[in-house]
Amino acid sequence: MTRGVIRDPELPDAARPQWPFWYAPAALFASFGAILVASIPLLPVVFTVEISEAVAGVALLTLLLVQDGLLVLAAVLFASIKRPPPRWHFGIRATRLWPTVGWAALAFALMLGIELGYIELFGVDETNVEELGEDNLVAGVAVALSVIVVAPVAEEIFFRAFFYRALRTRRRVWSAALIDGIVFGSLHFQGLDTVIILPVIAVFGVGQCLVYERTGSLFAVIAIHAAFNTFAMLSVVPLPAILIGLLVILGCLLASLRAGSWPSPVPA
Repeated sequence: MTRGVIRDPELPDAARPQWPFWYAPAALFASFGAILVASIPLLPVVFTVEISEAVAGVALLTLLLVQDGLLVLAAVLFASIKRPPPRWHFGIRATRLWPTVGWAALAFALMLGIELGYIELFGVDETNVEELGEDNLVAGVAVALSVIVVAPVAEEIFFRAFFYRALRTRRRVWSAALIDGIVFGSLHFQGLDTVIILPVIAVFGVGQCLVYERTGSLFAVIAIHAAFNTFAMLSVVPLPAILIGLLVILGCLLASLRAGSWPSPVPA
């Protein structure tokens, strides 16, 4: 994001990411396999060793770093099959400040309103947010870092900057966004008691695709995701959540100012 007026250079669509449609599911399943292999040594420890809440919080952060790190690695590796992609292929670029902020704020308000309305309408108690850390500061901070920093950064790189963009090679905006949203929502399944909230997560995924399509900015969707998860964490660890959330949003703003003016990765 930058205060100056930035216009995408004249650029043929062929210069934008040409990741085949099949890269999206292939990278997803490849990351699943890698995550499964990486998790095998940890499963006996998780299920047999009794640990404190603080250690459990740090363990959750560590596991999420491994899992989401493998997601990002899969995206980068598949994107690099033909040639190493420039950063702007993943939406790492400057955009006009106020239009981008406006779209991000509007999307956040709409998606938060949809979630609150859905929860009120159906009386949903389950929000798919880890409640570990309510009684332990160390665990609370670890969970807040997992939910507000690690998840938004990794999931937006994979699901919006790569997965959605690969789908857009062959699909139109709405069909690609719907596929992305359905996959994104279904992967947040954590048991039968979480099924009721999955449609909201899917709608969130669709909304994020539309913001990415409109702005071409990875920073915009990371900031929205971090703000959304910050709101969800207020009932668990309010102060750490607010501080970490503000830092992530500020980091997105500052990083975008240094990203340079590049074309949008989405089709012209």
